[in-house]
Amino acid sequence: MHIEWWHWVVGAVILALLELATPAFVLIWFALGALLVALGMLLIPALDLTAQLGLWLVASLVMVFLWFKVFKRSRHKTRIGTADANVLGEIGLLARAVA
Repeated sequence: MHIEWWHWVVGAVILALLELATPAFVLIWFALGALLVALGMLLIPALDLTAQLGLWLVASLVMVFLWFKVFKRSRHKTRIGTADANVLGEIGLLARAVA
């Protein structure tokens, strides 16, 4: 079976829809990787299945790595398991002097 570029677009749409059902925010990067492979297939139609899967794997893992190491690190840290919005309006006890 020869995989066409539109197969990758359909896979990307399915992965993006699955992302809506999961709270992890990870599947979107694999969907974007599939879109990148679809673009690669449009530019170089002679890519074999091994090259397509390799491109998808590398692109997806690089985007996941960048998300967790670069973008997610810069977010404000709060208590473990608590989002910033959940802390608003809470009353707390200071354990040490505020600098």
